[in-house]
Amino acid sequence: MAVVARRGGVILRAAAESDLPAVDALTVICYRPIQESYVSMLGEDCYQAIRHRPELTWEERKIRQNRDLYVEHPDWLWVLDEDGDVLGYVSFWLVPEKQYGHIDNNGVHPSRAGEGWATFMYRHVVEHFRTQGLRFAHVDTGLDDAHIPARRAYEAVGFDRAVPGVEYWQDLSVRNPGSTPGWSRAAGGDGSGGLLGLSC
Repeated sequence: MAVVARRGGVILRAAAESDLPAVDALTVICYRPIQESYVSMLGEDCYQAIRHRPELTWEERKIRQNRDLYVEHPDWLWVLDEDGDVLGYVSFWLVPEKQYGHIDNNGVHPSRAGEGWATFMYRHVVEHFRTQGLRFAHVDTGLDDAHIPARRAYEAVGFDRAVPGVEYWQDLSVRNPGSTPGWSRAAGGDGSGGLLGLSC
């Protein structure tokens, strides 16, 4: 197992197949607050209707992402190892044809939050991108409160070009104001007769 870096008694190293159950468990622990936030914003009924890979639970889907990556590129999954216990992990992709690397799923056990382990991992991943001759590093995250720690950690390791976005949904059965043809100010609208002139 290739050692990437050391800090105190913790080793950042490439994952082994025997680490995958621990990575699975961390994935569920670390992503549960994010999943709960997403469903609360979207609504349970909408989430159930549109969720990715509905044959899988969210836990199974998230775990499968890491395991599928490990099968194809085992060196793209790193773990934080403290005396044989995995306390964190980070996965990433290399996209040399487009000169960038992408930080993907990652997490640190909540009992070790605030100790700087996430930024420790990210800095070494970013440096790995550099040594691979890549010019850019990319990561995506959410704008909700559940992602505040992630945003702070990414900014702390130099991510300085943010492209904010928002994902909109509506329940068509509710017929929200403005969502039907002919809606106007006289009927409680904005006077546009339903032609809102929205741009994307």
